[in-house]
Amino acid sequence: MRRDNLFWGGALILFGVLFLLQRQNIIPSVGPYVWPLALILVGGWLILTVFMPAGRGGGETFSFPLDEAKSVKYRFSHGAGQLDITGGAPVGQAIVGSVGAGMNKSSHLTGDRLEVRVEAGPSFIPFLGPSEGVWRFQLTQEIPVTLVVETGASSMNIDLKDVQASLIELKTGASNTNLTMPARGASLLEVEAGAASINIRVPEATAARIRVKEGVTALNVDTDRFPQLDSGLYQSSNFDTAADRADINVEAGLGSITIK
Repeated sequence: MRRDNLFWGGALILFGVLFLLQRQNIIPSVGPYVWPLALILVGGWLILTVFMPAGRGGGETFSFPLDEAKSVKYRFSHGAGQLDITGGAPVGQAIVGSVGAGMNKSSHLTGDRLEVRVEAGPSFIPFLGPSEGVWRFQLTQEIPVTLVVETGASSMNIDLKDVQASLIELKTGASNTNLTMPARGASLLEVEAGAASINIRVPEATAARIRVKEGVTALNVDTDRFPQLDSGLYQSSNFDTAADRADINVEAGLGSITIK
């Protein structure tokens, strides 16, 4: 709430100054200044979110139980702002997450698979999104999951190290993404990215096969762990026999990709 107070306090002061200048006949009307001032305030707010990162406590949350589910499929849609997805949901819960204006959430059981859908609006506008300025979601670590994330202009932290994620699909536009792959079992990551910066971390004991179809992209792959076998193909020496392994397919446009 501290950032909200700063934003609205600053807005009231600036608009108050404009009305005072109009009252003193220094400016003829407030009207022509409203839109420029609004843009300045939103730009200042975006800068403020960088230098005053949100804390992890204090916001309202929701949860969906696992019930009798044997697996979970999550689908997240996110327009803009900050998004944090990790493991760590309490026992018996499929998901625990932020509550805020501009979001829709639902869950239903189809056979033995629980379908969870979350549509999260902007997190950087004071009167929308969660109170702490970041959408935060914790996923179950108890059963296998599929994760689909579709975003626009987002800053994302997705840590699936302790999540049994067999399939991860990431479709993103102009975003900055830090993603940690699962440490256990076999997982498949499919990435479609536009003008994005994507940092993918593979846990130390996990083997990986990496295929990159790149546009005008800065590519940085840790070839000590994942030697290059062909153009756009990198693979751990023990990938075919490893129990814990990640298959990573990336298609990107303008941006940068780091895999280590």
